[in-house]
Amino acid sequence: MWSWRSQLPRNPKGSRTLHPVSDPSRSLPVDRTLRQIIVGFRYVGAVWISVIGVLAIVEWDARPAVVISTLAVAWVWAIVTAIARRTTIRSWPFLIGDLAVGAWTAAAPLFTDQVGGGTFSGGYPFATVLVWAYAFGIRGGLVAGSVVSAIAVTPSVNTITTDLTNAIIYLAGGAVAGWAFNTLRSTEERRLEVEELLAAERTERVRLNDRAEVAAHLHDSVLQTLSLIQKRSTEAEVGSLARSQERELRNWLYGAAPVSAETLSGALEQVCAEVEEQRDIEVELVTVGDCPLDDASRALVSAAREAVTNAAKFSDAGKISVYAEVESDTVRVFVRDRGPGFDPAAVPEDRRGIRDSIIGRMQRHGGSAIIRSLADTGTEVELTIAREVA
Repeated sequence: MWSWRSQLPRNPKGSRTLHPVSDPSRSLPVDRTLRQIIVGFRYVGAVWISVIGVLAIVEWDARPAVVISTLAVAWVWAIVTAIARRTTIRSWPFLIGDLAVGAWTAAAPLFTDQVGGGTFSGGYPFATVLVWAYAFGIRGGLVAGSVVSAIAVTPSVNTITTDLTNAIIYLAGGAVAGWAFNTLRSTEERRLEVEELLAAERTERVRLNDRAEVAAHLHDSVLQTLSLIQKRSTEAEVGSLARSQERELRNWLYGAAPVSAETLSGALEQVCAEVEEQRDIEVELVTVGDCPLDDASRALVSAAREAVTNAAKFSDAGKISVYAEVESDTVRVFVRDRGPGFDPAAVPEDRRGIRDSIIGRMQRHGGSAIIRSLADTGTEVELTIAREVA
C-alpha cells in the first residue's frame, strides 16, 4: 500500500526536508475539526468562484467555456476533498492535485479574454494554502502561498494593487494557518499524553490499593495463622514449613525483589532460609543497602553462615537476628542471639569453627570479626570487610 511516510524519509544530514507536521500516523480528535475547516472553506470558495464566474460571463464578457470548466473543476475537487480521508488529504498525490487545482483557479482569468472587471477565482485558491498548511505546517503554507501568489501577480486583468493584496493574503495566510494547525495538533497531543499519564496513574493507584487490601487481609488471617503454627507446632518439619511459607508470602505481599545469589542480600537470604530449614529455628534478616558479590563479600557471607549455624546449634535461643549494612566503602554483618552466651577465650583449641571459619576467613580477606558474648545476654558476632569499589 502506498504511504506518504515511505515517500518522505527524513534526511539523515538534518537538512530542512519538507515533512508533514506532528505525527501524521496518529489520528487526533482535533483533526476532525481541522478537516471540517478546510472542507468548509473549500465549499465557501466554490460558491464564491461560482458567483463571480457568472458575473464575469454576464458583465465582463469572459469566455464561458473557460469559466464553466473552471467552476466544474472547483466543485468536483471540493467534493473530492469532502469525501477524502484524513490520510488521503495529507498524501502526496492529493497535495499535488490540490496545488494544481488551486493554481489553475488562480490562473484561469488570464485565459478568459474578458474586458475590465477582475479575477473570478475569488478566495478558492486560499483553500489550497490551507490544505498544504494542514499537511506541512508553516513551510507547507508558505510553499502553496508562494505558488498561487506568483500566479496572482502575473500581468492580468487585475490592477497591481489587487495582485499584491492577493499575494500578501496567500503568503501571510499560509504562514498563520500553518502555525495555527501545528499549535492545535501539538496542544492536542500534549493533552492526550497528560490524559494517558493520568489514566495510568489512576490504574496504578487502584492496583496498589487493591494489593494493600489483599495484603492487609492476608496479614490478618494467613500470616497470623502461620505464626501461630510456628509457635504451637510440636513437629519440627511443620514449623519449618510454616516459616518458609510465611517468608515467601511476606516477600510477595510487600514487593520484595526476587532473591539473587549474586548480591549480598540475596546470598544472606539464602543462608538464613537454609539454616531455618536445617535447624528448625527462626532467623530474622534485615538488610540496609545491597551490593554485588565479590571475593571479599563472598568470604563475609561464608563467615556469616558459620556464625548463624553456630548460634542455631549452641545458643538454645528461639530466634536469631541477622543485620547487614552496606556503606560506600564497607560492609558489616551482625549476627545476634539471646542465648546463655560463652567465653570465646575458653573455646578448646581443637574447635576450629570460630578461629578458622569466622575470624581466620575474615582476616585472610582483609576484614575483621569481633565476638561479644556475656552470660544471660547472648552473643553478637560483628563481621566487617572493605568493599571492592570499581
